[in-house]
Amino acid sequence: MAPLVVPRDGVCLCIRGDCVDPHLAGSVVRSVRQADAIWSEHPWDIALITDAYDVVDVPAQYGALLNQLLKATCPTAMAPARRHWWFFVVGGSVPAAKVAAAGGVLRSGPGEWVPAPGTSTEATGRIRWLVHPHVTKWRPYQRRDPIDVVLPT
Repeated sequence: MAPLVVPRDGVCLCIRGDCVDPHLAGSVVRSVRQADAIWSEHPWDIALITDAYDVVDVPAQYGALLNQLLKATCPTAMAPARRHWWFFVVGGSVPAAKVAAAGGVLRSGPGEWVPAPGTSTEATGRIRWLVHPHVTKWRPYQRRDPIDVVLPT
C-alpha cells in the first residue's frame, strides 16, 4: 500500500497543491512503523499497489456476470460512479489483451495502483468491497474458467 492524495473540491493536500487527479503521496509502505509515521502526519487515503497481484478493471456488463460466476472466491470491489468492477487476481493470470477486449484495463506490477475500497474520488464515487478479501483469506483469485467464458477473446 502507499499514501494516496485525493484532491477534493479543487484542493490538493500535496506539496504542489494544484493537482486534480488522485496520485501517490509517497513510496510503498511495508511496515507498521512506516504506516504510523506517514498517516500520523496527514489524513492520506490508501492506494493498493499491484505488485503482489493484478487488478482486472472491467465495465459492469462483464463485472456483474463475473462476480456472479466467481461468487466468494475472488476479492472484488466496485467503483460505482464509473460502474467498473475490480477483481483482484494472481499476477500474470489474465492477459491484458483479454481485459482490453472487454473495454477494461489490467492494473499490474509495482508501478500500478488502485484506490483502496473506502476511498471516494470524483471519478469513481465511494469504492466498496463486494467480496471482502477476508472472505478469500486475503488471497487473490487463482484463475479458472469464468474469465474465459465471460470476457471476449
